[in-house]
Order: sequence, then structure tokens, then C-alpha cells
Amino acid sequence: MNPAHLDHDALADLAEGLLDDTHAASANAHLDSCAECRERSAEIADVSRILADVPVPPMPAELAERIEAAITAEAMATAGVASISHHRRARERGKRHLRVIGAAAATVAVVGAGAFVGTELMGGSLLDGDDHAATSHAPPADPPRETPAVGPQAPFTVVRSGTAYQTATLGDQVTALVPRSRTLPALASVPDRLQGCVQGITRGAKPVLVDAATYENREATVVVVPTDSSTWRVVVAGPSCSATDSDIVEETTIPARTP
Repeated sequence: MNPAHLDHDALADLAEGLLDDTHAASANAHLDSCAECRERSAEIADVSRILADVPVPPMPAELAERIEAAITAEAMATAGVASISHHRRARERGKRHLRVIGAAAATVAVVGAGAFVGTELMGGSLLDGDDHAATSHAPPADPPRETPAVGPQAPFTVVRSGTAYQTATLGDQVTALVPRSRTLPALASVPDRLQGCVQGITRGAKPVLVDAATYENREATVVVVPTDSSTWRVVVAGPSCSATDSDIVEETTIPARTP
């Protein structure tokens, strides 16, 4: 028994009542003053309760006898001149390993945790965290989802003023609207068709207004582009306007006004 801490076999024997009175008293006294060993003892008790609830599938008698004989022989070979109590504990410990093996096999069948018992069946205690690192068996991660391709952001804003543009008042409507265009509701993103349409009209110039509205009661986009410091070019494009089809409905030039 480790002078600093109780090993797992000692804690398991204590939990199952396999220690004689002297060793049990010594172990309990150690637990009173050692938080680490108390925690490990609680873990062993939890595992024992979990395994006790799992139906143990029948194990072939020949295999059970071979495993028990091997465990008992190993315990006797490493013990030197052992006491009767020690031999009894070794035999009971062997039976405990058989119960763990059977219950663990059932656990694997139920939850598919195949690695739960892997290294423990070959030797070493079930919860010996110092010698065996716990293996995580997380489900495979979902493949990364492809992000839809998004075109470059338009170099202009498309507003929705709600204006019903008319031929007779087009110039006045544009002149009144441009100064407050920044306060109007705007599209969150510009469709590729509309972006191509506007860029075809502006030919690289920055528009002072792009308004998705109506013209003579038809859906239209009104684009206002400075031609010089004193005039604006006003273009009304129809609903089919795109980079390849201008669909120009109306075009005029009006005096510029500072936005």
C-alpha cells in the first residue's frame, strides 16, 4: 500500500469488504485525512454501482476459469510468503475482475463504447488514472458546410423611397429626394442583376441616388449620376435591366444640387 495514497486495489478491496479489520481500519483512517483518496474511492464506488445495474451476459466457463486462474497465480507469484487472508483477497479480487469483464462487455453491447474495457481486460485496474489515459470517443464531426458564394459588395446603396415617379415631375422629384437619400430605407444587399444594371449605367462614376421605386406605375430603378459639377444625368431603368440589357425607359439631364 502506498504510504502516501491508497492504490486502487486497496480502495476496491475496502469497498467490497475484502480487507481484514486491521487493514480496513488503517485505510479508513487514511481516507479521513486524504481528499484525493476519498475522491478515488467514490469513483470506484460509482463504477461498481453502474456495473451492478448492467445485465451480465454469460461467459464461457472455460474462459472464466482460465482468467481466474491467471489472476490468482499472478497474485500468489508476486506476494512471496502470503497470509491466508491475502490469498482470500486475491481470489475475491479475481472474481471481481470477472464481474467487471462481464459487465463491461454488456455495456459495450448496449452503448457501443468499445474502448471502455480495451486496455483494462489486459491488465491494470479499471480506474487507474495514473497508468492509463482516458480515451475520448466522440462521434465524428460533421463535415464543414460550404458557404454560398457571395459577390463583391456593391459600391453604392439602393434605397426604397416609395416614390411614384412621373415623367412630368421627374426632375423635381429627384432634386427633392437626393438631399435626404441617406435617411431612406435601403436594401440590405444588392441583387447581382441590379448591380450589373447600375454599373452599366454609371460606367464607373459614383451615383448620388439609386432608388428602387416605380415610374409611370411600373417597377423601375431611378439612377442619378453626376456628369459634372453643375448637372446630373437621370436614368430610369425598367425591371429587366441588367449588365447585358440596359432596359432604359427614360433619360434626362437636370441641374445638380448639393446633397
